[in-house]
Amino acid sequence: MRKLKIAAASAILVATSMLGVAHAANAADAAAPATAPHAAAYHMRGERGPWGLGDMHKLHDQLKLDAQQEQAWQQAVTTSKQNHDAMRKNGEQLRQMMAQTKDQKILDLAGMRAAREKAFDQNRQLRSQTEDAWLNVYNGLNNDQKTLVSTTIKARWAKMKAWHDKARQHRGPMHRNAPAPQPPAGQAQ
Repeated sequence: MRKLKIAAASAILVATSMLGVAHAANAADAAAPATAPHAAAYHMRGERGPWGLGDMHKLHDQLKLDAQQEQAWQQAVTTSKQNHDAMRKNGEQLRQMMAQTKDQKILDLAGMRAAREKAFDQNRQLRSQTEDAWLNVYNGLNNDQKTLVSTTIKARWAKMKAWHDKARQHRGPMHRNAPAPQPPAGQAQ
């Protein structure tokens, strides 16, 4: 009897976590404007560009690309948009499948997992294609342009680290991975 209860609790836990993934995806879609690009992976958010660059259009203007570089840039933008649309379609199909299963008396957890893994794998391949397109752009840049891109990426990383540090400080020591808060300099412990 105890094993049956544990198995039932495990099945419920798996089902609710899978529905939680679908719910989180729906919440993210509802929170974002319909035209805003957003993908499963934050660092590959469509027009926002790879590696958390932020507004790629501003960087585009600063790079002063030649004709060949511009062609590679436009190809990367096109690839990003197409792959973003495909990832959204994959997510929508997964949400539809989850919605269809909510009325079933007995859930097919293995089937739900397989569908989720298939969508994740497809999205991983699409993100890889998008990164390859942007790497093609980067590899075609001269050293001054690469320095500008590198400086922009590093500045974005520093901004992200500052945000994470602030969030970790806000959460305090109760967060499992957060270091204990340090008293201000000059104060005794």
